[in-house]
Amino acid sequence: MEPLHIALLSLQELDQEMSRAELALRDYDPQLAEIDSPIASMERDLESTKTRLTEMRAQVIKLEKAAETKRERLRSVEARMEKVRNEREQMAVHLEMDLVRKAADADDAETLQVMDQVTRADLKQEELDRNLAKLREEATPRRDSVMEARKAAEDALAILRDKRDNMATRLDPKSRRLYDQVRKGKSTVALAEMTAEGACGHCFNVLPLQEQSEVRRGLTLHRCEACGVILFAS
Repeated sequence: MEPLHIALLSLQELDQEMSRAELALRDYDPQLAEIDSPIASMERDLESTKTRLTEMRAQVIKLEKAAETKRERLRSVEARMEKVRNEREQMAVHLEMDLVRKAADADDAETLQVMDQVTRADLKQEELDRNLAKLREEATPRRDSVMEARKAAEDALAILRDKRDNMATRLDPKSRRLYDQVRKGKSTVALAEMTAEGACGHCFNVLPLQEQSEVRRGLTLHRCEACGVILFAS
């Protein structure tokens, strides 16, 4: 009869291979982040510029409407000038005209200032569009290469998982449950070979002679009382 630990050792080797494959697969994430980060940063800058442009263009329209409203008021005040009856009314109308004219001029000046900002933002957007297209073009071959390698790593890991599932289904259910229970603990390994001196190969705790004999016979699965791994003898 084959010792119980033989099949579990094969499962552990496969699990360790899967762990290495999973670590290797995770290594592709920072590589992709390194490639995508400059692009994402420029995309955010471009989106911010577009948003600001939209806001400034709306501000220009608002200022132009405000200036036009003031000019209409100015025309209305100028029309009233023809109806003034005395010097006091004339001074009041002149003062109102001066205030409205200054307010309209201020709107015009601010409009020109914002339009200048719009022009500069337009130029910045065009430059960002060009730089982003260039950055994407330069990054594409490298990104495609990393994605291809990651896909191969994912496929290899999927094969290992299928292999493990097939192997696990053929194991004795009791042994498999014990193995899975140990792997969920704090131990980095589920099985460890007992040393020639009768100590646990994982934590080096020396087993009582009776337990050493049971491990050597290999008829049952015996766990180390100190660290919990399943022990076996060669």
